[in-house]
Amino acid sequence: MRGLIFQTAYRLNVNKTKFYKLAKDRYPEIGPMKAAEFVKYPRSRDYALDFTVGEYHHHLFLSVVGGKARLGDDCSTYNDDGERVSRWECHALTLDELRAFDMVEEVGA
Repeated sequence: MRGLIFQTAYRLNVNKTKFYKLAKDRYPEIGPMKAAEFVKYPRSRDYALDFTVGEYHHHLFLSVVGGKARLGDDCSTYNDDGERVSRWECHALTLDELRAFDMVEEVGA
């Protein structure tokens, strides 16, 4: 049939090992995988990985928003007064980046 465009659909396929490898690529100083806490949010394909690098605690959040994979990092530490200081960064992940860590699977038509 002329004029039809078929697009391949993908969905996240994440586990602790895959997510840890992605985090290790971005934060080489990350501690051992057993020290990281993996969260799979119920009834969704949203994931989190909590870990510490030096004096910074990271809460990485992986989700798909508007058809694009997003990796959020809620990074926090404590200042000299003992108050929690945090910052939030969000980055889009490409399909190639997700494939490199085997974090996507094709959805059958």
